[in-house]
Amino acid sequence: MQSVKKIIAVLNDFTMIDAVLEKTLAFSQKYHATVEILYVHERPLFEIPDFFSSGEKEAPLDKEKIKASIIEKVDTLNFENTPVIFVKIDDTPDRVWALAREDKETFVITGYHKDITQKLVNKIAQPTLVLKTNSTNYQKMALIVDAGSPSTECIERAKDYFSHIDIELFYDYRYIVDASMEADLQNIQIIEEAQKEAFEALKEESGLEGKFFIDGDFLGTQMSDYLQEKNFDILYVCSHADDFFVSDNLSTALLEDVACDMLVAN
Repeated sequence: MQSVKKIIAVLNDFTMIDAVLEKTLAFSQKYHATVEILYVHERPLFEIPDFFSSGEKEAPLDKEKIKASIIEKVDTLNFENTPVIFVKIDDTPDRVWALAREDKETFVITGYHKDITQKLVNKIAQPTLVLKTNSTNYQKMALIVDAGSPSTECIERAKDYFSHIDIELFYDYRYIVDASMEADLQNIQIIEEAQKEAFEALKEESGLEGKFFIDGDFLGTQMSDYLQEKNFDILYVCSHADDFFVSDNLSTALLEDVACDMLVAN
């Protein structure tokens, strides 16, 4: 399993700055990783606070004031090394990709924003911790896997990232529903049974409990509802499917509707 050598803390406003920086500090201390803080002002989505306005049409954002405010926050924390700070305008996913590129030892931490986060996790290949809460200590994790997941690696990574966490496994089995197709061609029973057997083997190997969900309509409502009812502290979505966060309604539901933090590993 790859270690963490660099952490990119992504900010789009100051709403979640305390939670993002505190999580960044915790991970940087755990892995002795370098830290880069990226603030991106998305003009169509956020108004510029008066304090950060330059008052000039050509340069409406006072980047130095924003950087100074971030440094002020950083100075209240005990980072081993002073983080590098970048202040940019627009294109958050591309800005993060430019810093992370293909580096497998980079970890990304960001607050959740409906119009940004899904594009971000689809753009980059690095594990990304999406914060929706101010939780300081995770106790209960739902780890979601599918047929393309490196399941054992994800379990090991979860235990490494979050010590002493209680993990419950969830298998997301989906099949195509098409009115023009015969029912027995839409969900091939032998494939479903094979994946159930693989999931049972994973549970036995890992010593973890878990549930197998069958989503024939791609909405994933059963899993989403169950996760919300059980009040997990964090979800870990483990998938290698390239389009998992592009057109998948389950991922959208989890990001938008489940009120807890989420770790995404593409």
